[in-house]
Amino acid sequence: MQREKNIVRAKVFGRKDNPTPEIVMQRIRVRLLGKLARRILPIIRKGFAGVGNGTAYNAFMSANMIQVTVDENMNGSIDFEGLKLASGLLYTPRVEVTCEGTPQVYRFVQTAEEAEEGFAALDDKVYGVLLETALQRVRLVALKNRGVAGETEVPLPAEWNADKVNVYCFAVSRNERIVSDSVFLPLSTQA
Repeated sequence: MQREKNIVRAKVFGRKDNPTPEIVMQRIRVRLLGKLARRILPIIRKGFAGVGNGTAYNAFMSANMIQVTVDENMNGSIDFEGLKLASGLLYTPRVEVTCEGTPQVYRFVQTAEEAEEGFAALDDKVYGVLLETALQRVRLVALKNRGVAGETEVPLPAEWNADKVNVYCFAVSRNERIVSDSVFLPLSTQA
């Protein structure tokens, strides 16, 4: 009895298209924003809660694709000041942030707010976000409730570069189903 050999042939999965510059630019945008999104996924899951159809990741990508630009040399960059880390119907919280000290300490200062029916409750949880753009690392900071004024101090991790840190804030309802849009917080330094 003669043994027959089975030969399996498989296609190599590679792109065989001839991409236009627009297609290449879109691929760069998606790759760059997707790489950032994977690094900050816990923030995205909290900030895009209850988005309905699709996932929080897809909602983040859709909301922030406009923040990615690609130049003629096909180098992509992200506008971190316009980046949305949360999107929803709640009113944005009133928070300011200062940076002080030699080991950098970020101080979040909250203003107490009034309840607005359906758009702001006194027990909404407010979060601050520190995003280090060079390392693409993020820290979620639980601040006080919306109806409470006060300060929260957060030390900067040792390996982070203070010049590359962007600060954001957003609010989440008590049941974590409704969120506010995120707000980029300009940093004021004190000596």
